[in-house]
Amino acid sequence: MLDIRMESFLAVCRNKSYTKASEELCLTQPAITQHIQSLERHYGSRFFEYSNRQLRFTKAGELFYKYVLNAKANEQIILQKLSEINNAKKTLKFAATLTIGEFTLPPILSDFMNTFEEYNITMYVDNTRTVLRMLQDGEIYFALVEGLFKKSDYDTKLYKIAPFILTAPVGHPLTSKEVVLLDDLKDETIIIRESGSGSREVLERGLYDKNHSLGDFKNIIEIGNVNVIKEMVKSGIGLSFMYEDAVREEIRRKELTEIKIADFIIEREFNFIYLKNDIMQSDYDMFFSFFKDRVKHRR
Repeated sequence: MLDIRMESFLAVCRNKSYTKASEELCLTQPAITQHIQSLERHYGSRFFEYSNRQLRFTKAGELFYKYVLNAKANEQIILQKLSEINNAKKTLKFAATLTIGEFTLPPILSDFMNTFEEYNITMYVDNTRTVLRMLQDGEIYFALVEGLFKKSDYDTKLYKIAPFILTAPVGHPLTSKEVVLLDDLKDETIIIRESGSGSREVLERGLYDKNHSLGDFKNIIEIGNVNVIKEMVKSGIGLSFMYEDAVREEIRRKELTEIKIADFIIEREFNFIYLKNDIMQSDYDMFFSFFKDRVKHRR
């Protein structure tokens, strides 16, 4: 159970206000202030400062916030572990971002369930932003993530390198060009994922690195489901950038095709991540070994 001072600290972080933190925790504002000052004296650092009348982290406060979040998440895991002592089965909750959860993992999930049959397993599938939030809140033990994230906030292991490709309907005019460049797409409709998606962020970052943006295309359609996007591409509504894992079967069946862009080649990491200083390190090593081994077998 976290010290009430830590809860006060987290409430101030969430609300960026001592007053709102006191309302959330049903404590007086002087009590919240006293808790923060007590922590600052104990650790010999200032955690907050006012800038332009806004409450902001100091560098020490930002670092302390990360460690308190980890401690709170690990507390949830400890409670779960203690509750399992007399249970026949253990609990395993993890998450995957959408491409990994919908396309990379399904072929090996049956094997995963059989290998770890002593666990009651729950897998969540959501976008990168939501998966990271679940990990930070202690709702899951680990995650398999395709998007961009701040590596210094987590312990990470490389799961695989994944090509990020442009998909098109079979027979699209660009498929007959000998060389396709990024500028050749300016008159195309591009179908993209929703804000918060790892795939969306990878595309935007890649375009930025080439001095381009989504605004350079003729039209943008935003869709939050990969399978819907693939059907739209098949129908000739537009083109879409996505991970090769998500479209491998459709390309194999010649329902879709890849357009190789000579000046826009993107490969990204799929990472296995978990919180730092976690009490389940040996368990995580075991789960990661399973996933990594199955990647080798599927090549």
